Amino acid sequence: MISEEELRTIIENLDTREIIEPALDNWIPYESTGITLINLYTGIIKGVSVKFNEITDFNSKESYKEEYIEIYKIEAEKIIEEYELLNDKEYDKYEDFREEKDISSIDYTPDLFSEFCKIENIDEKERKIKLLIENFEEYNMNNYQDFEHSIILNYYDEDDYTY
Repeated sequence: MISEEELRTIIENLDTREIIEPALDNWIPYESTGITLINLYTGIIKGVSVKFNEITDFNSKESYKEEYIEIYKIEAEKIIEEYELLNDKEYDKYEDFREEKDISSIDYTPDLFSEFCKIENIDEKERKIKLLIENFEEYNMNNYQDFEHSIILNYYDEDDYTY
């Protein structure tokens, strides 16, 4: 098992994209939570997808807790709104596109949004990553000590933790 110092080094050397992308790749809105984990034996970062109705079971599995530590999560309930990913001009164009498809009354249409992004040559994944990075850095990197502390406390007993 890697030491606390090795874990700290891994966390410190990760860039924000390496933290976010594995969770994003495994996240399906309203269906599954995307989680980024560090393997406590190898130090390898990986993403997992946990179905909405299985999250409680996943969080309570001792075998998983002994092998992995969670460093980032995108909840299944999290929705990234289209207006967050588009500039004003793009969003107006998207609204027109929705009206043309006659589904402007439906709030959540991820497939339609993906189709729009393809037509407009918008890299949807990159836009999502950029938004998630901004949100992550705004909170976690401005409070890096708290971020690292919360991860390490999941790994070590608080009495053994080196501050």
